[in-house]
Amino acid sequence: MTTRNTPSKKLLPKGQHDRKSAQVSAYDDNASEASGPNASGFSYLSENGLKNSTEERCEHVLSVTNVNVAARLFVKKLEARKGECIHIIGPNGAGKSTLLLTLAGLINPDAGEVSLYNKPMSHWTLASLSSVRTVLAQHSESSFHLTVKEYLSFYTVIQQRPFVPALLEKALEVSGFLDKILTRLSGGERQRVEICRALLQIWPQLERGEGIVLLDEPLQGLDIRHQYALASLVKALCVKGNTILMTSHDIALSANYSDSLWIMRKGEVFAAGEPRAVATQNILEKVFECHFAISKHDNFLEIQVCAPISL
Repeated sequence: MTTRNTPSKKLLPKGQHDRKSAQVSAYDDNASEASGPNASGFSYLSENGLKNSTEERCEHVLSVTNVNVAARLFVKKLEARKGECIHIIGPNGAGKSTLLLTLAGLINPDAGEVSLYNKPMSHWTLASLSSVRTVLAQHSESSFHLTVKEYLSFYTVIQQRPFVPALLEKALEVSGFLDKILTRLSGGERQRVEICRALLQIWPQLERGEGIVLLDEPLQGLDIRHQYALASLVKALCVKGNTILMTSHDIALSANYSDSLWIMRKGEVFAAGEPRAVATQNILEKVFECHFAISKHDNFLEIQVCAPISL
């Protein structure tokens, strides 16, 4: 059995003894970084580089403790707080989808515990779960000969007006093909319908700021405008108090549109915290094995791949 070590050094920036000057630069090679192959048990990293416990920050709605899933996922401790927008990034096979589906209660861990509102996930029924959280899987297929409106009607409140809430329509723009057959949509159109479906499932809770949303690669297939429209929608829903976690392969978008960034590698969370504290050149190069250039323009992080690391 492989022994998995916790980080050996503190995740603090250089000069951390001076709290006023301890500002982490996401563009400095000396910025704080995860220090070992397993950073799953570290505390949350804030932009000033100081560790804070979740209890000190806010009420958490989802938590993972010592979870192991079929040698694919090893997480010592993670927590998602109410109203938090979390993006999960990492290379293929890093465990992003496994983590998301485990948090959703759709994968039972071999060891450890996942809790929702401090109640073990195993104590929730699927019916009760579906009333408070919604999930978008990577691959959603429906071969039924239904129109988009008929398909979405299964997930809407009876006689809901408008049929698609204005906030969803503004970002997803699905009203234009409500009468089209679902199977005849383009890939991007179908993805927008599936995102709309997932959010409609718990729309009353989302309006009250009490929803939990887990989206597995929702940007997949979307054009650039709808990718950023969706990112803005997710942030707007979180401002209401909802908690949303989504996986992504767009590092720059995730760094700019999330409250917290969880960076995964080889089934473990290598770094987690505020985007500017963890989306550093050192961390990204270690995880993705590419050379990155990171700069800041008008409070926006620009993250570009310069060249792949030589093999």
